[in-house]
Amino acid sequence: MCQHIAKASQARLVVVKNTIHQYNLAALSLEAPAPQITCDEVVEYAFLADFDLLRATDGELDMKPWTQPAGRHAMDKYFKLLRAKEEIVRLNVEIRRVVTWINNEDEFLRHRESELENAGDHDSAVLVRPYRLE
Repeated sequence: MCQHIAKASQARLVVVKNTIHQYNLAALSLEAPAPQITCDEVVEYAFLADFDLLRATDGELDMKPWTQPAGRHAMDKYFKLLRAKEEIVRLNVEIRRVVTWINNEDEFLRHRESELENAGDHDSAVLVRPYRLE
């Protein structure tokens, strides 16, 4: 799990650096060049934006249910339950497909075996039979 997070963070860092580079190139091409930015400045802006969120709530943010561990745990369980219900619906559809495929395959093999028997190709019919009986 940590490796996945590290890879995702690394990929995002590359994207951010490329975006900053493109911004700086565009800023230089203006008639009145705009100031260039660094990766550290972008991180600083994101960090300050988090504090703006805290300040904008008038100190009531820690009173929100989702900020409490029990509230977050309950939300996680709730959303997992929703996903589980969706998965059950999806699996019910998939089960019907598999049952239909099994029935169709059995019918196809029976039909093919009888065709081969009727055509006098008993050796091939014998080869089809084990697949039908599996």
